Amino acid sequence: MECPLKILFVDDEPFDVLFEQRELKRAGVEFACRTASSEAELNHELTEFEPDVILCDYTMPGFSGPQALSTVRRLRPMIPVLMVSGSIADDEAIDCLGHGATDYLLKSNLGRLAPAVRRAVADARERETLEARIDQLANFDPLTGLPNLACITQDINRCFDRARSENRLAALIVLNLDEFHRLCETCGRRDADKVLRDISAMLRTHSRGCEHVARTGPNEFMLVISDVGDPQQAGALVQGLLNSISGPPIADGREVRLSATAGIALCPTDGADLESLLFKATAALHEAKRISRGGLQFHSGDAVQHAYETRRLESALRDAVEGEKLALYYQPQFDIKSGQVCGVEALARWFRDGATPIAPSVFIPLAENTGLIAALGRWALREGCKMAAKQNRSATAGPAISINVSPRQICEEFTAEIARVLKNSGLAAECLELEITESVLVSNIDRTFDCMNHWKSLGVRIALDDFGTGYSSLGYLAKLPIDRLKIDSSLIRGMTTGSKDTTIVRSVVALGRDLGITVIAEGVETEEQLGILGDLGCEQAQGYLLMAPTTASKAWELMGRRWGARPSGLVERAGGLS
Repeated sequence: MECPLKILFVDDEPFDVLFEQRELKRAGVEFACRTASSEAELNHELTEFEPDVILCDYTMPGFSGPQALSTVRRLRPMIPVLMVSGSIADDEAIDCLGHGATDYLLKSNLGRLAPAVRRAVADARERETLEARIDQLANFDPLTGLPNLACITQDINRCFDRARSENRLAALIVLNLDEFHRLCETCGRRDADKVLRDISAMLRTHSRGCEHVARTGPNEFMLVISDVGDPQQAGALVQGLLNSISGPPIADGREVRLSATAGIALCPTDGADLESLLFKATAALHEAKRISRGGLQFHSGDAVQHAYETRRLESALRDAVEGEKLALYYQPQFDIKSGQVCGVEALARWFRDGATPIAPSVFIPLAENTGLIAALGRWALREGCKMAAKQNRSATAGPAISINVSPRQICEEFTAEIARVLKNSGLAAECLELEITESVLVSNIDRTFDCMNHWKSLGVRIALDDFGTGYSSLGYLAKLPIDRLKIDSSLIRGMTTGSKDTTIVRSVVALGRDLGITVIAEGVETEEQLGILGDLGCEQAQGYLLMAPTTASKAWELMGRRWGARPSGLVERAGGLS
């Protein structure tokens, strides 16, 4: 307890005040004091003296203890008040405590005075510290120290009010760190938190001219510029921040690549208050991410319309995933030499309202961004295995079915899900192939490697999709428990344009042969592409030239036939989807 205490005596009897002071000094309490005997004096001392504790008589001519207590609780509610009276009935004492008195004592028994004062002040200071901590947690981000949105809403709206009244432009910027989850997966939460603290410090230091900087989400920040000369000035400031973020921060003792995307809304052009401007800046942010991550976008009506449409589409997709209203289509894979079907890939298709096709390039990223991809992946695994077991007519006959695995499924729980689905469907483990992409592999190589080994222990096959796009280290490839490499379709398209893609494909085919890994080319759309692949020694292929994704019955109708003898009509693009 800090000394001396500041004690205010509210009493009209000077001798009583003197006795109380002597008792406190006798008990070793160091204090400075003042006295008030009227409401006017009490109001003055509460403001000027700012006491730590108040000792208040219960009965005074023209000014009672309960009145004093009411005044203190109204003006300075945190100050402890001890009622000290010559006589007080039990019901009166209880009433005082009910109205906020800390304790009550009799003047005839002042032996309790010093302990009561010490305890009251200690409790008040502890409560003040706790409430300050609660206020800090409620209004400021504990990791970065930046205010949250609730803390600065009123200040920001006042900023926008001033901009409108003074005929000035103000700007609200929403800034989002791209692919931040990959940093968390690669470096761990501790290093990711350090990066967030470093970026927060950079935003405070380098965002001169910004009235406010706040953290509004796990990887999102908001900035407000109170006076913008013109939109280009705001754009230049934001671009400078984006450039600073793109400089590689240090995490886990190594450089980590980051980028950020920003959306900007202007006041009063785009809105007059925080709520409307935040919505429009967020819409601009999403539009910027849709066009190209790492850039900035000003608000436009098109961005808002796109945000509305995305929200409606997200709601419809959630209903379709939760209600299992999507469909699985199947694209056969062929052995290039024999022309025989060697596998099928299950591909999710969404026909909104049962009729309107929504392209996978639209709903798959939406499912990933909204967290629906894990539920969609579990459904695809169950449905694909059940259909393959039914079409193969036995647990060991027929080609393997390939199911795509999302990053959110790289976990121990998914291994148990695989075993459960295989048991329930009756599909043999060797007839199931799980596909992961190169980007998933490198996002957390150790965890992914462990999961792949667990999957192999179940007897399933594993394919590495989109291979050749430049993510993987070849040093890992020989250690990975994979059965097939899928050459990315962008390389297949580039083989006929005179680029170096043919050299890359040749190298991948040779690499697979040397490692004993089957190589399959995806996205084969022309006879020329198929011919080059055959000449390079590629073993397998899939694509629209051979057969588009289609229903299970049509896909399995090809089993046992050569691709050149496929039934007519099967090369139609299913629902116009790629």
